[in-house]
Amino acid sequence: MKNTAIALVLLSLAAMSNMARAADTKVNGRIYSHWMLDQTEGSDDANEFGISRAYVTVKSKLSDYTSVRITTDLRVIDDRYDIILKYAYFDWKPAFAEGRLKVRFGLQPTLYIDNMNKLWGRRYLAKTVGDARKFLTSSDMGVGAHLGLGEKSKYGFVSLTVFNGTSYSHVGEVNKQKDFNAVAVLSPLTDNDQLKKSKLMAQFYTGTQNEETGEVMIDTNLVNVATSDWKRQIVSVGGLLAYNGTVDAGFDANFTTMGEGYDEEEVKISGISFFGTLYLDALAQNTPALRTLNLFGRVDIYDPNTDMDDDGETEIIAGIECSPVKGVKASVNYRTTTFQDDTEETEKGLYLNTLVKF
Repeated sequence: MKNTAIALVLLSLAAMSNMARAADTKVNGRIYSHWMLDQTEGSDDANEFGISRAYVTVKSKLSDYTSVRITTDLRVIDDRYDIILKYAYFDWKPAFAEGRLKVRFGLQPTLYIDNMNKLWGRRYLAKTVGDARKFLTSSDMGVGAHLGLGEKSKYGFVSLTVFNGTSYSHVGEVNKQKDFNAVAVLSPLTDNDQLKKSKLMAQFYTGTQNEETGEVMIDTNLVNVATSDWKRQIVSVGGLLAYNGTVDAGFDANFTTMGEGYDEEEVKISGISFFGTLYLDALAQNTPALRTLNLFGRVDIYDPNTDMDDDGETEIIAGIECSPVKGVKASVNYRTTTFQDDTEETEKGLYLNTLVKF
């Protein structure tokens, strides 16, 4: 079955490529690779080379009002590389909306994570905190409407999407309910030449969990229940202050409430990230060796249960990034993860991450 699915994906990509003669079709991709040296105490300097992701995307403009996209995702599953479908959606821009309204149907990105990745700018190096900590999947099946603000969405957009509530890597629907996701991405300073790349973002996600949990005892009876009876709600807010191509400062705050089952209290989870970049190009325009470099840092603070003590952790990433040519990035960075629980050993690692786009 798995080989059949992979074959179907490849055939779909080939079919889309053949459509280039009849439609405006583009194929692109990206590869995330790394070398990691584990410097945690007791690791004995274990190290590895690896590829964390490889994406191939086909986009085709079928008409002035319709387009499609298919993206495959090569990733590590059960200690081996496998190909799964990341995106497969159809966009329709109705003529009466004059380009401001877009309706999307299919397996599509969750827009808060998608746009926060753009603000963070280094998905090849690390996921955003909401994605890494599984607050929300980065892609799900659903239908949504996106409304641009201003001409050509100059001031951003707002959207409302109805999702299954599963994930692109776990597509089975076991929930009679559906989830609702409202997202706003705003560019309030777009008319200011020095701050025009600054953004503000927010999302509200509400629904129920989409997993089977098994049997529980209810009034002396053993009853099979599903988490679809239990709450799942996410509130996120983030943004980036970008000054004149010289320095960026961003944040990403996520707060989730999850039902824990019959006769159990809800759990509140938080994940907050702060990140920034100093671009040496703007400071050393007359020094060619520095013009492709930037310095960056990020701090993630994660608490899996805000009502409990000593269960949180903090991850710090700091490094230097080089962009020698268009489509290529490389970063040397050092990471530490510390735990509120004093019995947990601090994790440390030195990384070399690369991105190649084509």
